[in-house]
Amino acid sequence: MTDFDTEAATRAITSALAGPGGLGLVFTVFAGVPGVTRTPARRSMFRSEPERVQIGSWRYEVTGENRIRAGHVVGGIVLAEELLPAAGIAPHIARSLAEIVSSYGAAALPHLTAALEVLEG
Repeated sequence: MTDFDTEAATRAITSALAGPGGLGLVFTVFAGVPGVTRTPARRSMFRSEPERVQIGSWRYEVTGENRIRAGHVVGGIVLAEELLPAAGIAPHIARSLAEIVSSYGAAALPHLTAALEVLEG
């Protein structure tokens, strides 16, 4: 029961990224999955923070130039960072979701299945 199809997840995420909701829709839909934490963007006069989503041990930040900064976080420390184009983020997110399935087991599958159905529809 802990089978998670990363290729199907990649297809669903890619189609959602190309749709009208884009990246914001993908981040919002996965915010309800166990192991996913979403922090909305904060803007003030002197300081601003980008929107962040942590999926498993990967933290994704939306940058101003339509790119995603992906950071591997372990124990609150960023071990590695890479800058990815927003259109090519789907396989990376699918691997992070597979990490959640391996951590949480069968309890996370209904949430992930529902989220992917929303993105496909």
